[in-house]
Amino acid sequence: MLRTSAGVWQNWWMQLVAGLLIVAVAVSPWLWIGYEDQAILPYASNDALGILVVFAMTTLLSAYLARRMGRGGTRFTVVADVGVVLGYLALAFQSLYVLEPGLFKGEISVATVHHLYFLGAVFVVFQVLYFLIAKLKLIAVAPLVALIAVGVSYWLQVIASLLVGAQTYTHYLWYAGPILLGLVLGVLGFLKAANLLIWILSLVIQWLTPAVFESVAALGQSEERGFSNNLRTLSHDISQTMINQEWQTPVLVSLATAMLTSVIMLIVHKVRRHR
Repeated sequence: MLRTSAGVWQNWWMQLVAGLLIVAVAVSPWLWIGYEDQAILPYASNDALGILVVFAMTTLLSAYLARRMGRGGTRFTVVADVGVVLGYLALAFQSLYVLEPGLFKGEISVATVHHLYFLGAVFVVFQVLYFLIAKLKLIAVAPLVALIAVGVSYWLQVIASLLVGAQTYTHYLWYAGPILLGLVLGVLGFLKAANLLIWILSLVIQWLTPAVFESVAALGQSEERGFSNNLRTLSHDISQTMINQEWQTPVLVSLATAMLTSVIMLIVHKVRRHR
C-alpha cells in the first residue's frame, strides 16, 4: 500500500500535511488527559515525561516516513519537518493561551518560563535526532532508535490507561519499544562483526533509556536551578532508577525479535535467489 501511494507523497503539500498529522497522532492521548485544563500539549511542571514521549513518537514516525516514502531525500525530510514544527508551534501556542492568558499582556509565571526552556531544549535535541535517523545508514540509526524507542512503550501505556479494561495489558505494552528496536536490529542483520557490535551497543542504550527518560522528566518538573545542581541531580536520579528497573526481559525481547527477524529475512532472500 505504501509503495502504490509513493507518487502521492512526492507532493510537497502532502509531506507538510503528513508532518502535521504525525504531531496530531503523537499528542492524541493528551486530548483526553488535558480535558480539564483544555491544554493539549503536556506541561513541564506536571507532565514533563509526557513532553518527552510526544517528541519521541513524533521523531520516530516522521523519520520513518522520511526514510520509507522520501528515501532519505533532503527535500522530503525538510518539508515533512516543517509540518512537524508547525504542529509543535500550534500546540505550544494553544497551551500558553489556555494556561498563561496573562502572557499576551506581558505577564508570565516562573513555571511557564521553566516550561518554555524545557520545551525548547527537548525540541532541539529531538530535531537533531530526527535528521540523523532520517538521513544516516541503518547501522548508525539503530543506536539512535534504541535511545528513544522507549517512548513507544510509554505512549501505548498512556493510551491503555485511558481505555476501560485495557489497564490489564499495560505491563505487556512496555515491550513495544524493545520489539521496535528488535525489528530494526533484525533488518540490520548479524552477519557482519560491525553489526554485532551495534546490536550490543543498542541493547546497552535501551537498558539505560528508561532511567534517562524518567530522570530528565523529574528534572523538568523540578524547581531546582543551576547547571551544576541539575547535572548532579540528573546523574543521581539516573543511577537510582537503573538500580530499581527491570532490564533483563526488555533486552531478551529485543534480542529474540532481532534474531527472528534476521532469520526470516535470510530465508526470504534465499528463496528469492532461487527463483
